Amino acid sequence: MSFCARIKYLHISEVKTMSEAKKKKRQYSAEYIKYGFIQSRTNPSSPMCLICQKTFSNEAMKPSRLLDHFNKMHSDMKDKDVTYFQNMEKKYVAQPTLSTLFSAASKQDNDGLRASYNISV
Repeated sequence: MSFCARIKYLHISEVKTMSEAKKKKRQYSAEYIKYGFIQSRTNPSSPMCLICQKTFSNEAMKPSRLLDHFNKMHSDMKDKDVTYFQNMEKKYVAQPTLSTLFSAASKQDNDGLRASYNISV
């Protein structure tokens, strides 16, 4: 039976559009740290390279793709131990983000404004 003939007998309820089809969403694994990858701060379902800070799509969260990036882009780091990348992660997480910097500056401005108001009253 040809393809066109099979389509005639296909029920409409059996046809799924691309939007209805479920995409496989990969979860971050703690083992990816050995390749130098952590969860992205902005999108936890995306991996981020600690070395070049490049964020990848969720589809790229396959160990083989992460390893390919690591070997091609950071081949000089392949002799590093997992603890090296864990220390890099701690340093990265400890860095202030733009939003924390602005919130700290905003709080200082509010304190100054409040003190100025109290003096004027």
